Amino acid sequence: MADNETQTNPDELAAVDAVADASEADSDEVTFVEEPTFDIDYKGDCAYEVKVTIPAANEQNQSEEVFDELKQQAEVPGFRRGRAPKKLIQSKFGKMVKDEVENRLVNAAFRKLIREHELHPIKAPDVEGLEEDTERAKDDPINITLKFEVAPRVELGEYKGLEVERPLVTIEDKDVDEHIESLRTRRSVYEPLPDGEAQNGDQVVIDFEGTIDGEPFQGGSVQKYPYILGSGRFAEEMEEAMLGAKAGDERTCEVTFPEDHSQENLRGKTAQFTIKIREIKRRSLPELNDEFAKQCGYENLEDMREKVRAELAMASSQQSQNLVERNAINAVIANSSFEVPNSLVESITEQNYQRHVRRLLEMRIPYSEIEKREEEIREQAKEEAITEIKQLVALNSIVEAENLEVTEADFEQEIQETARRSSVDPAMLSEYLSEDEDRRSSYETQILHSKAMKLILDHATFKDVELQEEEQDASDNETNE
Repeated sequence: MADNETQTNPDELAAVDAVADASEADSDEVTFVEEPTFDIDYKGDCAYEVKVTIPAANEQNQSEEVFDELKQQAEVPGFRRGRAPKKLIQSKFGKMVKDEVENRLVNAAFRKLIREHELHPIKAPDVEGLEEDTERAKDDPINITLKFEVAPRVELGEYKGLEVERPLVTIEDKDVDEHIESLRTRRSVYEPLPDGEAQNGDQVVIDFEGTIDGEPFQGGSVQKYPYILGSGRFAEEMEEAMLGAKAGDERTCEVTFPEDHSQENLRGKTAQFTIKIREIKRRSLPELNDEFAKQCGYENLEDMREKVRAELAMASSQQSQNLVERNAINAVIANSSFEVPNSLVESITEQNYQRHVRRLLEMRIPYSEIEKREEEIREQAKEEAITEIKQLVALNSIVEAENLEVTEADFEQEIQETARRSSVDPAMLSEYLSEDEDRRSSYETQILHSKAMKLILDHATFKDVELQEEEQDASDNETNE
């Protein structure tokens, strides 16, 4: 074996296991022989920086305990288990024990800090100073700095007696007509149009071939491609070239690719396209009659209109309720003051940003366009993140202030309602939630938040207003996401 290679001694592995076993003990069990001191510096936005001094007597006491444990368990060549001299144990495992004792004391000091000062950290602290500890003398204390953030805080304002706007929607005949028309569109078919001219909304089956300076390029040609005119998926020049064409026609056009095109080799270049119209198909809507109504699950056309109106009224009522709840909790937020940890805002902002990007990609928005709007999308995602955090913190605070609880009857009622909405067996849902403590706890939190919201609304007065189109669009987007 080369001189610079090492092997792990089995006896050392046994010692490591012994130290690991000792470290599994709850650090609250550590008894400080001399109390650590804390110099607390609150930085705002739920961020703390705490200078901690742990007197050397604690390290000496803990080291003795760990070495005594090791002496009983370690197997050292030439000695029976538990018979090796303590000095040999200290020499062989001193560095490992020092690291373990420091970690144990730091952990215990942190727990003592958050317990005595009633702090609620959202994750483990960053520890600074241990890496500079290698030259510390035996009688010197451990000096470290703990940096951490605590859970969001709120000074809860008035949440009873609020005036809340209640957006209302009136279902009109045109709304019923539009919904029925959308049903017709979903059941429409494209039928061949042998002699007609292509127009927006038609499906054209095409071959096209593109060249740049007379040379074909990757992705520039296709055959038998079904394309809906007016969908905007092709360049405007190609759409214009196909409008008015008949089956069998051949059209040409030029397309200049944008400077931010996804294919770098095409950026800024102009391509010549030849497009052959193989076939034109036009959307054919089913006739609006009793037969169509039956196909959609209604008794007849009259029954269809009545039930569609009722369905729209129910949907608008739920939409109005969602907006009422949003307006109410936002009023509570406006009456309250908050401190929110930056890392939590950043984490939820990133989740929201990625959700928005996925939605835009599903809408076939080019990624290059999304990149141009990145700053705008991230700012929106951040505003949403801050609002989400404040809403949850406010509701949690109301739950605590009002001593709200979840009874078994509440839980069972919610199980039944969720099962009805989701068309699942209530017993299976109850078993699924009850077999995992975290799942049940999360579900109970939702029930508590619903109770808090009900309390707010029960004590509110309402001002009925007409639902604005932008509010309806925003509500629809939230539902779709």
